[in-house]
Amino acid sequence: MQKARQYELIYIVTPESTEEMVADLQTQVEDVVSRFEAKIENTENWGKRKLAYDIGSFNEGIYILNLISGPVDKVAEMVSEIERRLRVDDKVIRYLVVRVDEVYRVAERTASRRGRDRARRRQARGLPPEVARVESESNHKSPKTNEVARVESESNHKSPKTNEEPKTETPVEEPKTETPVEEPKTETPVKEANNG
Repeated sequence: MQKARQYELIYIVTPESTEEMVADLQTQVEDVVSRFEAKIENTENWGKRKLAYDIGSFNEGIYILNLISGPVDKVAEMVSEIERRLRVDDKVIRYLVVRVDEVYRVAERTASRRGRDRARRRQARGLPPEVARVESESNHKSPKTNEVARVESESNHKSPKTNEEPKTETPVEEPKTETPVEEPKTETPVKEANNG
């Protein structure tokens, strides 16, 4: 079994709280975590944000997120102590502790299964194994650029079914040259309309 569990702790502090008050509260959380032989892997201060609905007289609050990992045998006591401390503190509007190690594990398994399925489908279609994901590297580029990269990567490999070079009869650069050609086409009907 697993020796450590991961939890996400998020708590919302009143918007009037100063940075020193938030730091003091975070120090209390860190003390509780270290007392139970756990550790805070990541802390994010999201700053002041508007709440989805009013809580008491507050319509905004300061959000703090912690990723905590600790030993299985002590983590339940740790979470109870953190919740008790946050419950009695007047500066804390809301808090939530969620176990996330199972979620991360499921997401990792899903990603690896999708990768295996993608490789199996590529092999069944006779495509070469995927070396690097071109789409993920060039998400900020236009779809035409993705098409150019995909066609170039496929043209570097021979087709395993026929041992021939893949046919690339339609060059990818054509849409780039067609764009200036299309602009005069729109100008031509305008000139004819002015003449007539």
